[in-house]
Amino acid sequence: MIRLFFCVAITLGVFLEAGCVLGPQPGEGEDRIDPTSVNAACYVCHMTFVREPISKIHFKAKVTCIKCHGLSAGHANDEDVGATKPDVIFARNQIVPMCMKCHKHHDVPSAAVVARFIERKLSPEVPPVCTDCHGKHRIEKPKEESGHE
Repeated sequence: MIRLFFCVAITLGVFLEAGCVLGPQPGEGEDRIDPTSVNAACYVCHMTFVREPISKIHFKAKVTCIKCHGLSAGHANDEDVGATKPDVIFARNQIVPMCMKCHKHHDVPSAAVVARFIERKLSPEVPPVCTDCHGKHRIEKPKEESGHE
């Protein structure tokens, strides 16, 4: 019974996040992702990706989660959230080579790249990767509030 409640709650959360129940949010148009699409199994837990620009762009181009991360059935079916990693994940030094498989060129003026680099307050000591400018597309670790234990 608890599992059923959990599944219903998560599914409702996905629909709310995607705007299916409340409708499109201001500024959203046809670039919204249908949470019942081929990526539905992923959106059950990763509902923030429904609105993430990099996810929407790839989805529109028919590049699904499986294309980059593999089927990841063990990950999708793991009830111990986060214990089983997706079949394919990318360390920072693997991001550019993965993106370059489809995106052969980066034809943005260097001034725009530098401006984005400064805007995002990126460290000049760490080589930039695609997701520094084109969206995080990662699950952030929870931040502990300072002064609270």
